[in-house]
Amino acid sequence: MTLGQRIQAILAERKVKQVDFAKTLGISANYVNLLVNGKKTTISDTLAKLIEESYGYSSQWILTGDGAKLAVDEITADKSEVLKKIQKMSDRDVKAVLAFVNALDSINKQEP
Repeated sequence: MTLGQRIQAILAERKVKQVDFAKTLGISANYVNLLVNGKKTTISDTLAKLIEESYGYSSQWILTGDGAKLAVDEITADKSEVLKKIQKMSDRDVKAVLAFVNALDSINKQEP
């Protein structure tokens, strides 16, 4: 499996559009398109780590195709269950969950 195919798999499994994937990572949609289409065949370790942090896929797997696909060491059973449920939700419901999580994060940042 090529890097482009691995990126494509992440997009399909997470039901994310290239433009949204790019926005989350702070890169251009054109760059994502070049990766997916095999015109760019490598990415930096930093970008792979960012994908891992944002989407839960192992940076080693992203870079090489080797090792565990998911960074399961850092995902607890509860977090995994939440992710599975979110994947089944409508876009509207996902936005509501995201708004709740953002509000909770904001509250937690204000507490000493």
